[in-house]
Amino acid sequence: MKKSVLTYTYVLPRLMASLLIFAMVGCVSDDTDFSDIISDNEKVDVPDIEIDNTDLVEPTEIIDELDNDYVENSPFTNQVAIVYNGTTATVSGDVDDVDVVISGAHVIIDSYSKEVEYLVSGSSSNGSLKIYSSYKFQLTLAGLTLTNPEGAAINNQAGKHMYVVLAPGSVNTITDGEEYASETSEDEKGAFFSEGQIVFSGTGELRVYGKHRHAIASDDYIIFRPGSKFYVNSTAGHGIKANDGIDIRGSVINAEVSFRGSKGINTDGYINVSGGRTTVITTGQSIVEGNDTTSCAAMKCDSTFTITAGTLRLKSTGMGGKAINATKSITIGGGDITAVTLGEKGIGAPKTIKSDEDIIVSAGKLFCYSAYSKPLDADGSLVIGSGWTKYKKTERFVILEY
Repeated sequence: MKKSVLTYTYVLPRLMASLLIFAMVGCVSDDTDFSDIISDNEKVDVPDIEIDNTDLVEPTEIIDELDNDYVENSPFTNQVAIVYNGTTATVSGDVDDVDVVISGAHVIIDSYSKEVEYLVSGSSSNGSLKIYSSYKFQLTLAGLTLTNPEGAAINNQAGKHMYVVLAPGSVNTITDGEEYASETSEDEKGAFFSEGQIVFSGTGELRVYGKHRHAIASDDYIIFRPGSKFYVNSTAGHGIKANDGIDIRGSVINAEVSFRGSKGINTDGYINVSGGRTTVITTGQSIVEGNDTTSCAAMKCDSTFTITAGTLRLKSTGMGGKAINATKSITIGGGDITAVTLGEKGIGAPKTIKSDEDIIVSAGKLFCYSAYSKPLDADGSLVIGSGWTKYKKTERFVILEY
């Protein structure tokens, strides 16, 4: 439900030194007069957002020696090597406190040992890796191509940190099957699944294809550190899904999802973006179940959305689609956002950036375009900070630069 009384605040540059407050009663609309800022006949070119896997130069990462999310702060001195070779797999190394079950190329690890690094490589079109562990561990992918036709390809059943390190120069491809063999009491929510936290690092590349549910999924939070490259694709669920939150500190991330009502990046918690280049494209249509409508979104969170640095390129083409959709406030305090929604109005309302609370813009660059609806929609207050160098706004787009 939208609030009965809403306040939209726009703070113009210091040279204009004025504060305009518009109190609006009843239905939400955005009819603020910006005729003094943009001419009536000015047009805008909508950029074509495409997947971008080009290299990205990123700032040197500062590692907090007290932060448990950094793999560098946890020594993993015991190494277990897992090598896939077609229909078989071998496990070797420090396995004294590790129980191993191998069936063809399906490997189950049950570890009671601390400080274990699993070094995984090779290829199988009918294999998987499931890990049980009493302790956090490092999973190093060093040139792995793994498909499980009947379930998750990588399945961490430990509610502990899983530090995923992409070995330098490696290309790793993970794929699940369109149908899972059985549904058990264990979660198996995507091609690359973890009960615990996932922290990605390294300078390799990871490609994940979700054909039954999500591509990458965690029942905790997911962190992307600088230096890696990711491509995720889901035809049956979300691209990247985390229960507790998603923290994008760096890396090149590309996500494409086509399933109806799906999200490129989705979490029940927060989304924080402080680096990297993230490109998300959704093409699915909306879902109607009773009185509820679920639309696609490039990025969706059920808490706060914050960006302070980094680049976002977001596009949603299905009916009612959104680029950024947050249940709580959206804060744009830096970074470079290009967000485009091309879907028509119908059973879902297309909004490029949508918050159930406030949208606050204080720094960075923003290009926001909606083909059939308003580009910025806040159920609370829409606050544009002072000091911008460029501000253009019409019924369908907003361009803002600091």
